[in-house]
Amino acid sequence: MHDQSPDGGSLGADLRRHRQARGMRIADLAALIGRSTGWISQVERGRSHPGYADLVAIARALDMPLAQLFRNGTTMDERQDVLRPEQRRILYADNTGATDDLLAPVVGGIEVYRSVLMPNSVSDRPTDWHRLEIGYVISGAAEIRIGGRAHSVAAGDSFVNRGESQSWLNPHDTPCVLIWVLAPLPDDPAD
Repeated sequence: MHDQSPDGGSLGADLRRHRQARGMRIADLAALIGRSTGWISQVERGRSHPGYADLVAIARALDMPLAQLFRNGTTMDERQDVLRPEQRRILYADNTGATDDLLAPVVGGIEVYRSVLMPNSVSDRPTDWHRLEIGYVISGAAEIRIGGRAHSVAAGDSFVNRGESQSWLNPHDTPCVLIWVLAPLPDDPAD
């Protein structure tokens, strides 16, 4: 997990700022996400690194988009027209073989990510935070399961997840690169 922002801030410091801004104690957050107060404290001090499921749970507990957890420690600004590659923040990288980086500031609850799924990697990432996810495959191929339905996707394919559980697998010898757009689910289920 890469937790350093371009300006030297850390995920832990960002998490602490967001938690304190909501008047939430470490014990409150720990209870909401099913972790110990010691673990939260370790994360906030940069001594422990949360996995993707923990990050999703933290964002839900703080009632904020996942990407917003990282905003205070970056140079990104909602008024910014252009975001250079060196200003981007890697949000997630772990032993599953996936790397996610935020491509643009979070504006209006909309998040844009680039994911690289390495060869022979697999993940069961929770997507139960009730967000609309639209994916587009830039290069490579992968298997994606949305709500229990399996799909093979390759360069040029796009897909939509309307808040259902999701997992992926890249059984191929080349990386799969995707662009994701996450947004609040529409109020009308027919949308």
